[in-house]
Amino acid sequence: MFVRTQNSIKEYARIVHHYFLEGTFNKEDVLEWMGEINCELTEVTDKKIVFGFFDDWYPTRMTVYKSGRIRVETDLDEFP
Repeated sequence: MFVRTQNSIKEYARIVHHYFLEGTFNKEDVLEWMGEINCELTEVTDKKIVFGFFDDWYPTRMTVYKSGRIRVETDLDEFP
């Protein structure tokens, strides 16, 4: 059984975003790759990638910035 942690999801998203920035992935590729780990892509730009997922039973939104900063939101009224 594969257990996802916020740290493993964050690292995966950093890699996907890096491939997007260097032109290896387009937006459709990013959508597909994030879907592989059951994350719903909300936005991808040159500065950040934003996606949602369920952490246990709670919806979570994570933003991974190009600078390395991470923002995790867990008090969401709706998903994503």
